[in-house]
Formats: sequence, C-alpha cells, structure tokens
Amino acid sequence: MQRSRSAPLADRALLVLGFLALIGAVAVAHSNPATGYELSLYADTPLTFWVLYGSAMFVSLLVALRATSDWIRRTALGLGGIATTAFAGLPILRGYWFYSGGDGLTHLGWARGIQVGNFLPTDLRYPGMHTVTILLDTAFGIDLAHAMLLVVVVLSVLFFACVTLSTPLVFESRYSTTVAAFSAFLFLPITSLSTHLQPHAMSQAILFSSVAVYLVLKYLRSSASLLSPSAVGASLVLTSAALVVYHPQLVAHLLPFFASICGLQFLYRRWRTDHPIASHRPLYGQTVVLVAAFLAWISNHGFFSGVIGYAVTNALEFFLGGGGAAKDVATQGASLTAIGGSFVGIFLKLFGASLVFMTLVGLLVLQTLRDGDRTLTEATHGMIPYFVVGLAGLSGIFALYFFGSVSGMYFRVFGLMMLFVTILGAVAIAYGTSALSQRVSSGTVHSVAIAGFGIVLVLSLLTVFPSTFIYLPSPHVTDMTMSGHETAFDHQEADVGFVGIRAGPNRYADVERAELGRARGFGAVNGSEIDSGLAGQSADDRYLTMTQLDWEREVKAYDELRYTREQLDSIGERPGVARVQSNGEFELFYVDSVAE
Repeated sequence: MQRSRSAPLADRALLVLGFLALIGAVAVAHSNPATGYELSLYADTPLTFWVLYGSAMFVSLLVALRATSDWIRRTALGLGGIATTAFAGLPILRGYWFYSGGDGLTHLGWARGIQVGNFLPTDLRYPGMHTVTILLDTAFGIDLAHAMLLVVVVLSVLFFACVTLSTPLVFESRYSTTVAAFSAFLFLPITSLSTHLQPHAMSQAILFSSVAVYLVLKYLRSSASLLSPSAVGASLVLTSAALVVYHPQLVAHLLPFFASICGLQFLYRRWRTDHPIASHRPLYGQTVVLVAAFLAWISNHGFFSGVIGYAVTNALEFFLGGGGAAKDVATQGASLTAIGGSFVGIFLKLFGASLVFMTLVGLLVLQTLRDGDRTLTEATHGMIPYFVVGLAGLSGIFALYFFGSVSGMYFRVFGLMMLFVTILGAVAIAYGTSALSQRVSSGTVHSVAIAGFGIVLVLSLLTVFPSTFIYLPSPHVTDMTMSGHETAFDHQEADVGFVGIRAGPNRYADVERAELGRARGFGAVNGSEIDSGLAGQSADDRYLTMTQLDWEREVKAYDELRYTREQLDSIGERPGVARVQSNGEFELFYVDSVAE
C-alpha cells in the first residue's frame, strides 16, 4: 500500500523536474539567437538545450509508461508534446528571420501578394497555408515570415494529437496512447527529401491529413447508420474540404485510402458478415464528398492531369529503356561518394527509423494473416486491412512517380505512407508491449521501451532539419540576406540581369515581387566560369549575387564539390568584376560584358 502511494509522488516530482528542464531548454534557445547564417541548426544550438530537451523527453516517456493514473500519464505526454513542439519551433526560438529556401520563399511571396491584394487566394492552386499565415499575422500582429513558420509548428501539434488519438481507435491498451505519442514525435513523414519541417505546402498537407485519418477511424467506429448525421461526420466533411484547398494533389494521393475502405466494406458486408469490418459505419458518402470537392476545385486549376500524364509518359519511357529515376539516384550516389559519403550511409540515416517501423508493420500484418482464432483481428477491430490496402494503393502511386521521374514527388507519397506506418507501427509496439507485460516484469518492459524509443528518437530527429550530418545545408534565411536582395532589386539598373551561385536569386525575387507565378529569369555561374574569368563571358553586363549560405553550402556542406573556397573568395578580385554591395551575409558584384 505504501508503494502505491509513493509511486504517484515520485512521478509528480519527476514531472516537476521535467517541466523545469523544458523551461530551461526553451530559455537557453531563446537567449542564444542566431547572429548570422547557421549551417546546422543542431550544431549551432547550444548543447545545454539538447541536454535539457533530452532530459524532458526521458522524464515524459518514463512517467507515461509507468503511470497508473490517467491524469499523470496525460501530463507526462503533455510534457513530451510541448518539448517536441519546442524542437519543431527551434527556428522561431532561435530568432531566425525565415527557415526555408526554395519553395518556402516563393510561398512567402505569394502570401505577401494575397495580403496586399495583388491576387486572390483562389488564384492559387493550394492557398491553404498562405491564408492561415495571413490569419495568424492579422490576429497576432507578427511578421508574415514568422507567421508562416508558426503554421508549421501548429500543424506539427495537430499531427502529434491526431496520431496519438488514432492509435487507440485501432488497438487500445494501457500503452497505446504513450506509444502513439512517441511514435508521432519521430516525425517519420518528414524525410528532408521533398518533405520538410519548414514552409512547404505538400509537407504541411501531409501533417494536416492526420486530422482526416483520425476522423475516418473515429467515423468507422461510430454506431450511427449510413444516413444518420453526426458531429464526427460533419467534422470530416469540413476537413476534407480544407484538405482539398490545402493541397489537392495530396487529396489525390489520399483518395486510394478512402476508396480501399469503401471496397473492403462492400466485400465484407457481402461475403464476410462475421468480420468486424461488416459492422463499421460505411464511408461511401464521405468518399463521394471528398471526390466531389476534389473535382470541383481542380476544375479551375488544370494542373493535376498534366502531372499524371507526365508521370505515365516517363514511366513508359523508363520501361522502354529511357533512364528515369534510377539514373537520378545513381547520379546522387556518385555525388555523395565524391564528398566522402555513401548512398547506403545516407539511406540509413534518413530512413533508419522508418525501416524499423515498416518492419514492425510487416510483422503485424503477417500476424493478422495467420490469426486463426481472430484474437488480433478482434483486438484491432478489423482495422488493419484498411491500412494494408491503402498502403498498397499508395505504393502504386509511388511507383508511378518513381519510374516517371516526377521530381521528388515519390518521396512525398512516401511521406504520406509514413503517416499510416506511424499509426500501424504504434499499434504493433503497443500490442507487443501489452503481450510482453503479461510474461515479464513491468520494469523490464519499460526499460526495453525506453531504450528502443531513445534510439529511434535520436536517429529520426537528427534528420528532421537539414544539416551536414546528412550532407544538406540549413535553409536558414537571415534578415540581412533578404534585405540585401531587396536592396539589390530596388537599385537594379535597367536591362541588367542577375546570376547566382548554383542558382540565381529567383526565390528572393518571388518574395520581393509578391506576384502570382515564379521568377525564372535568373541563371547561375559555375566554377569553370569563375576560373576562366567572369567578365566577357556574356553579351550583357550582369549582377552576381553570393550569400553566406552559398559559401557555407559549397565549401562546408558539399566539400567544394562544384565550387572551391578559392574560387568563391576570388570573385571580387577577378578582372571586370566589382563588388557593389556587401552587408556581411550578402554580396553583390557587377560583372562587365567586356573583359579587361
């Protein structure tokens, strides 16, 4: 009896220490803002933050696993959720002006364009992220760039919550909620290859789709009839519509999941009436609503059919011997080898945690297939076949994009697949943990769970943000970098264009112009051009931009693969090249069209 009283007291004390560690971590991160471009968010964030953050996560997992009180478990999971939210919000805590190159800057420009009235939200194919950004900016009076970073954090919280709530709907035990929460904290859908924890419409749509998946599972478990309205059904309709606006192509990827549920329900209701699926609420109406919303939206944005046509054509060319994605993978592998990495090494870094969960899902599915007494089927309410056929459909789409070489779209499909794998993997762990707890002591079970999650958390979270660990530079955009570009654009001479290092300043121009569409008129110079002398290699005078990000990326992250330190440092000393602007993070050179 004395032991049962002391355990909650010890848990409360641990939780107090955990929250103090979290407060300290946030304070350390906020009081050490970035003073310039940072190549790696991990390396440049003080070590004290990581120690305190790790301590808070350890306390959260330990207490949540062994708690016998629901409120203590929820408080412990709240600690872990807030800690991982702080992790996701590190660019904000560290005072970054913006954290996203490439598409993110274009999205910021589009948000500015909508805000100042240059065009309407409906003129965009996927205006969800932009309108939410403007809403946060208006409601809280924060800078638009910070508001867009905040959208990423908000959607991360939704992802944590919905994955945590979804898993117990499939399998419920004392461990389900805890395992689900820490599985969500892994950020498995974020791979840093076409899915990012930064402003990126498809990536955030994947996180947002966790809401739809949760509502679907909740809807299936409800006892209402086909035509009976419900709060969950109404919420699912609204979420489906919001998803279409957020990213219609994500909805096109999600439709096989809805369709597979409908197909299984029809088959089981006709031929397997004793299976739990036969008693689930039909999803037919909700699927019709989603299809109707999708078709209504894309009717005014005819881009989706072009993507599919391109993918099919390229896939056929691949099978006829035309190269395709396999050639791209080989090229990337050669580049990794050139800078001292390896394809296998980077693959394990990026997908090691995902492989663990995929293996667990595979074992769960095999156990379901050989479940003669239907113990597992009943325990999981017959939900596992829904995920299996849904993942099979997504695998087909992945293959279409991969063999069709549609940019990195196959990795985005993979990110959506990882949402389902996260839930199913959590089910597998919770089921296995529950079974193990009946055979060995709870202390042993908890030790195994803490060690396992500790390893995969480190492995997974180390690759959420781009860093030199995975041979990628941080997409940190400093205020001085952006203001340097703005000054350069404002004082640009007529008929003098821009070039850059590896890529021109097109994305920064998108932010400055705030117009619909994308700037594509600025090119780049390569290392051999710098060696040969930049002046006289073009019929027209040019501006050459170089940022601290460019220098750090080429010299440190890519180990001088395309540009050497000497080449970049010597640009301002080349004949016919004059430095006309510099602020420490951004340099602008004027390159004459005539060599001296």
